[in-house]
Parts: sequence; structure tokens; C-alpha cells
Amino acid sequence: IFECSHKSARKKTIALENQHKSTMMMIHPSILLVLVLLFRSVHAETTTEPHGGEEKESPEAPHAVLFPSFTVTLGVMVFYVLSRYAKALPYTAVMFLLGTIMGIAVELGDFTDHIDQGIRLWIGINSEVLLLVFLPGLLFRDAMSQNVHLFFRSISQLLIFAFPMVLAGTVLTALVAFYIFPYNWPFNLAMAFGAILAATDPVAVAALLEEVGAPPRLKIHIAGESLLNDGAAIVFYSIFAEKYFFEDLHYIGGQDHSENIDLSRGVAMFFQKALGGAAVGVMFGLGQIFLLMCLDRRVSREENIVQVTSVVGMAYLNFYVADFVWHTSGVISTVVAGLILKAYGRASINDLKLLEDFLSLLEHLLNTILFTLGGILWGAVVATGEKLGKWGAVDWGYLALLYVMLLVIRAVLFGAVYPLTSRIGLKSDPKETLFQVYGGLRGALGIALAIALDNEIAALAGGRFDTEAELHTTQAFVMIGGIAFITLVLNGITAGPLLRKLGLADSTEARAMIIRTLQVKLRSSAIDDFVRLLSQPRFYHTDFTFVKKHVPFLGDLTRTQFLDAVSKYKKTHGSDYAPPFLKNVLPNLVNDTPIGHLEEEAADEEILAEFDNYCRAARHQVRKRTRHRRHSSNIRAMLGHDALSTKELRLFFVSIMRAQYEKQVARGELEGEHFLAIALDQSLDFASHDIHKGRPLQDWRHLVEVHDPMAKWEARLEKSRTFLSCLDKTKSGRSKLGLDVAGDALLVERAMAFMAAHEESRKIFAFECEDIDYTLNESSKLVIQESLEQYAQAQFALKAYDADLLQRTASYKLCKILLNMTMYHIEKMVHMGALKESEAEHLLEEHMEYLKNLLVAYGDEVPVPSVSQRMLSEDIPNPLLQANSRLISRIENLVKDVNEKPQGSALLDNLVNDVNEKQEGSEEAIDC
Repeated sequence: IFECSHKSARKKTIALENQHKSTMMMIHPSILLVLVLLFRSVHAETTTEPHGGEEKESPEAPHAVLFPSFTVTLGVMVFYVLSRYAKALPYTAVMFLLGTIMGIAVELGDFTDHIDQGIRLWIGINSEVLLLVFLPGLLFRDAMSQNVHLFFRSISQLLIFAFPMVLAGTVLTALVAFYIFPYNWPFNLAMAFGAILAATDPVAVAALLEEVGAPPRLKIHIAGESLLNDGAAIVFYSIFAEKYFFEDLHYIGGQDHSENIDLSRGVAMFFQKALGGAAVGVMFGLGQIFLLMCLDRRVSREENIVQVTSVVGMAYLNFYVADFVWHTSGVISTVVAGLILKAYGRASINDLKLLEDFLSLLEHLLNTILFTLGGILWGAVVATGEKLGKWGAVDWGYLALLYVMLLVIRAVLFGAVYPLTSRIGLKSDPKETLFQVYGGLRGALGIALAIALDNEIAALAGGRFDTEAELHTTQAFVMIGGIAFITLVLNGITAGPLLRKLGLADSTEARAMIIRTLQVKLRSSAIDDFVRLLSQPRFYHTDFTFVKKHVPFLGDLTRTQFLDAVSKYKKTHGSDYAPPFLKNVLPNLVNDTPIGHLEEEAADEEILAEFDNYCRAARHQVRKRTRHRRHSSNIRAMLGHDALSTKELRLFFVSIMRAQYEKQVARGELEGEHFLAIALDQSLDFASHDIHKGRPLQDWRHLVEVHDPMAKWEARLEKSRTFLSCLDKTKSGRSKLGLDVAGDALLVERAMAFMAAHEESRKIFAFECEDIDYTLNESSKLVIQESLEQYAQAQFALKAYDADLLQRTASYKLCKILLNMTMYHIEKMVHMGALKESEAEHLLEEHMEYLKNLLVAYGDEVPVPSVSQRMLSEDIPNPLLQANSRLISRIENLVKDVNEKPQGSALLDNLVNDVNEKQEGSEEAIDC
């Protein structure tokens, strides 16, 4: 007994560790190749080899670890396929089916590989460990996802659904199994069988109800019924399983593991488990709230994580104490604790999203492993039964009959209590009741209890399949697994059409109108973003015809809409307004104004003159006279006379730069350029190291040194594009993974990202370091000057490329930013409650398709000159390249002589210092 308990504890520990280490990920089709290789590697033949002069004694630990990790990886592949090509199929049903295939293969095949050994270890998992590992996380997640206000308002109805109806359903299902099935089951086993099938799991239906916008009353009735009848079902199962072990399994030692339960003892046991479990749940729930109140540092990320850890630990500890220490119902205790925490402890949770995300992750992992394990056991049992002649075509017929009878029983029970449930609580109506009858899927709890019962009998009887008890529980397990699979697939898929047929979904016309209205809002946001981006120098000379071709909201942009957005941008930015460059945009807009051609040209000239005047003006002096803000809010004013040193100011600037790079990543500006994003971040690490050594800011040099080798590898990996295209036919040109990015275009994007970050960082740095009279001290001026040096070096690097390549690259980046920003606005609407997740998913998929088409078009259209074709243009009109002409010309001369004069590098580093010395620190030099 001690050895079995020790092994069970080890398996539990291994399973929990793997669940915490596993995580969901979206995979690229090329990763399927890696998974296939992994599958082949783990199928290497297991042999007993000497290790350190001794024979390996116990391969159980690594094999036990392999099964959950392999299952979760398999689940990632299944999710990828279902989410893109077969959305109607329930994820858990597919995992159960794959588990069935694996179980049949293990049972009928003669394998000695790692996966086979791991599966065999998990097939024999201890029943108590199984329940303790899987049930607390799943039940607590369900409890925390409830609308507690509606739950407690409908508690009278839910209690009827839970206890009287579960008991009646248990008895009626037991009568079907006892009198109709030809298996000669003991009545106690039939009652335990009925109790297992009384537990519903509407996980697939619940997701559907959210998707179609079903009435809140229907959602709380289905979710609340499942939550409470899980507790009632396991109480009744515990009572009748005890009776079955004591009265019917004495010949295999069942009396040693159970007690005699008569009517009075059964009633007492029911109240002990139900009420005692509720009391334990209240105690643990209140204790958890007190613990959360102690961990009240909301700004501490680590403390927020500890809060989530305490909640999950409490759920498992609660279940264990209630079930194994005080012999009450762990299920009811966990459910009550979750409801108490949701109702009264929500305000004490520092990061509610973190908790919800972790519980969702835990639920996904547990469901993935549990349904796969259930399928494996079900497939192995069916295969063994077929092989031994214990299961045949007639039994499949009885399984179909049981499915029909369960629907009939459920309909009879709901019809019997409808006169009462339609008048109390939240009330109900016939349509909702009909859907409740049909939506009673079986799932996680039934699978777990069936596995536990079958494994416990197998452990008592020796697992040789030669006793009547093993045959009976195996038949029951096959029936329960079959019902779970049928209801998940058949009821889960057809529930949506039934909801719409009954008129319980949101009006299609109303939702379509709302979506059209929100799309107008998205279009307005996209136009505003477009105007904002045109005010940035890197996007002055974008190709608007390319942009409106690949950004759908801008395809039919009218003159009035665009000029309204420009006016709005000017009003909202006040004195910080920088006019957008409109020369390439205005001629390509749809003209919806009644003015003539000459008047339109005059209006365009007036608009463009604003930009020209802005570029010629002394910007610093203009802003100095017109800006109005409180300087008491910046860092310089707060420090008072304790000014920061040059070193500290440089480090402060680097931290601002890092934030700007992170912002670019968040906005999707660096999507696909994974190596570039890494190089940008690493260049700041090297720059910080130089600053600590007393050196000036030199992040452009470090960026080039870090990124150039990566860019070469990207060019080499371009050769694999043909192979990748075989795995994903939709990708050509520029791969979304950045593996075949055109080398020159990537270097242009590098300079553009670098320059944009420096430009924005200088603004923030100047704001935080200015004195009350809008002046900078010498140390701050030096940091600004070093930033301008780095900016000028990036500008000079761009002069080596063809102007058309620069324009195409800027246009592509502008399109990418606009599409990603639109997707951000869509997600924001979901968080606001304006869009449902299913509606947002459809819109997001559309924009992902636009992004994919953009990548293809960019790879096909961008001209990439070879190195021998690059020329230094004497007159490049792109404002992106316009800098101080003296500065640029001196850099050009130095670069031409750098091979002959190694000291040219040193002169290049000190160039701007020299320029500013000759100009005596003029404001024009600082602006340059």
C-alpha cells in the first residue's frame, strides 16, 4: 500500500509540474515538420542499457513526464487546425478521438517506445490522484467564471436542477441500465453509472452561447446547473460506489475499501458531504479573501503573481482537505469557495486579468490531458473488448439507445419541474427549457469518475480482465465515454443552429447594423492614424497609390474626409502640431467637392504651403513662444538644484529609447522583423555598457555591428523560401517570419526604426529636462547632440539606396502600421463590449489576410538594387534624407577616404562636435 501511494504521489507531482511548465502557442506550418521529427524521435525503441555499470531499474519518471508534454504539443496542432479549417468541431471531442486512436494502437500494437510506455503508466493512474489533479482546477475555473449576481438570483432554480433532478435522473438512468441492458449489472453499479451520467459539462455550449449572444438567463441556467449538479452527482456517486464495493465486490476484497451504507447512513452521508463541503468551501473562501487583502501591493508584479499562486493553491488544498481529511465533498467545497471568492474577493485581486488568464490556461491544459487520457482508456477498453468478444455490434446499438434515453429522461425531468421553475428565480420559458434539455453535454467530470471507477476495480481485481466486476465496470466506462463523445460532437455542433431556430440568438440584422456602424468608426480611426503618421518625416514620401491598394479603409478615401481628419489632428495637437506631408496624397483622393479644378489646385497649394512654411520656420523659437505647460511636472523641475550628471542623463535617454522600441513592437511596426527587434534591443545594452565606461552614446554603431551578421543569415535563409512555400502555399515574396526579407529593404527599415525612435526620444527627453525658461543645461544639450550624431549617421546610411526602394519600404511600413493599429482598435472594441469575440475574430482574420497580401505584394514589387548598382545621389528629394548639407557632405568625404585614412572613423565620431563648435552652439545646429 505504501509503495502504491508513493508512486501515485510521484505521478501527481510530475503531472502538476508539466501542467505549470506547458503553455499555449500558435504554430507556423513549418513547425509541423519539427513535431513530426519529435514524434519519430520519441518513438525510438526503448532498450535496457547499462548506465554507470548498472542496469536502469525505473524508466517510469521520464515516461510519465513525456505523456502530458506530448499531449499538450499535440493539442497545439489540433487547435491550429480547428481554429482555421474546422471551427465547428469541439476541441475536447477531437482530443478524445485522437486519444481513442492512440489507445487502440497501444492495445493492439506491440510497441516498446517511449510514448507507449508513458501511456501505459498514465492508464494505470491512481483513481484518487486522478480526481485530485484534474477536478479542483476545472471546478474552480467554472465557479470563478460565473455571474454571481444572476447565479444567486436563480439559486432556487439551480438547486432544483442540481439535487432533485440529479437524483431522479440517476434513478431513471439506473433503471435503463438495470432492466434494458443485457449486462446483469448489480443495481448499485447501475446507480453509480446513473450518477456519473447525471453530471453535465456544457463547455462547448457555453462558448457557443457567448458567441451568438444568447440571453443571460439561459447562460446562467446552463452554467449554474452544470456547476451544482457536478457536486450532487459526485455525492450520489460516492454513496452508491461505496455500496457497490461493500455489497457486490466482497469476492475481490471490496469490503476492505468501503463501508456498509444503509438508508439512514446514506442520508447522513449525503448531508455530511453536501453541507459539510459547503461549510469547508466557505471557510477556505473567506480565508483566501483575507490572504488576498494582505497581499495588497498592486504595483508589485511579483506580488500579483503570488496572489494568483495562492488562489490556485487554495483550490487544490481546499479539495484535498474537504475530501480526504474531513470526508466531505471536495467538489462542492471547491465550487463554494470559488463562488465566495468571485462574489466578495474580486476587489482584493490586484490583477484580475492575470488570474483569469492563468485559470484559462490551467483549464485548457487539464481538459487537453484529461480528454486525451479518457480517449486512450476508452480506445484501449473497446479494442480489448472487441478482441476478447466482450463488445460487439449489439453493444454499439445499446450505446445509441442510451443516448436517446438520456435525452428522453432529461426532457421528462425538465418538463416535470417546468411549472415550478418558470415561476421562481429568474423564471424560464419553453424555448430556453428545450435548449437546456438538448444542451446537456457530458464531459470532464463524467470522464474522470469513469476512469477512477474502472482503475479502482482493475487495481482490486488485478487488471487481468477475467472477473465479472472488471467486465461490468469496463462496459460502464465504454458507455460513459461513448455518451461523452456523442454529445460533444452531435449536440455541440448542432446546438448553434438550434439556438438560431428557436430565436435565442441575437438578431442577425441588428448585429449586422452594429458591425457596420463599428466599421465606420474603425475607418475613421484608420484615417486619423494615417494623418498622424504622415506628419512623421519617415513617411513624407510614401506612395499613396500603394497604400490605398493594401489598406481597405483608405481605398475610397474622399477629399472631404481626409481634410476633416487633418483639421481634427491640428485641433487636438495645438502648439505641438506638425503638419502632415500631403503632396503625394491630395492628387490621389476621390474628389467629392463641388469646386472646380483651378479652385482645387489653389486650395492644394495653400495646404502644401503650410508644410513648407513649417519646415522653414525656426521651430524652436516658435514653440518657445506658443507652448503652455506646467514645468513643475517634469523631472528637471522635480530635481531642483540636484541636476543629473551626463552619465545619468545618457542612461535616461537610453531607457526612453528602449521604451520607443517596445512601442514600435507593440504597434506592429517591427512585425516579421524578429532579428531586427532583437538587434535594436541589444544595441541599447551595448550602448549602456559604453555609457557606464564614460563613453558617449554610440548606439547606431552597435546596431550595425549586432544586426549585420543577422541580416546575412536572413539572406542565406532566403534560399529556404521554396521549401517553406511548399508548407504554406499562401506565402511568397517576403515571409511573415522574416526569413526571406530582402536584405536592402531590411537595412532601410532598420534605419527608419532607429531614426523614428531617436526623434521621439529627443522630444520626451527635452520635455523632461528643460528648465522653466525652456532651456537645457550643458549636459542635456550634449545628450541631444549625441542623439543627433547617431541620427545623422542613420540618415547617411540611407543615401546608399535607391530612392524608389526608400519610398516602397516606407509605404510598406506605413501600410503595416495602419493594419496593425486597426486590429488594435478591434481588440479594444472587444474589451469595451462593443464587439463579440466571434465578430472580432472575423474582422481580425480579414485584416490578417490583408497583411498577408501586403507581404506578398511587397516582396514582388520592391526593386532591390545590387551592391554594384548603388549610387550616392547628389540630390535626393526625400525629406527623410534631408539634413544639414555641410554635415552630410563632410560625412561623404570622410567615407570616401576611410579606407585610405583610418583616422576617418575618429573624425566621423567627432564631426558634429566640430560643426557645432564652428556654429557656436547655435539653435540651428541643435535642430540639425
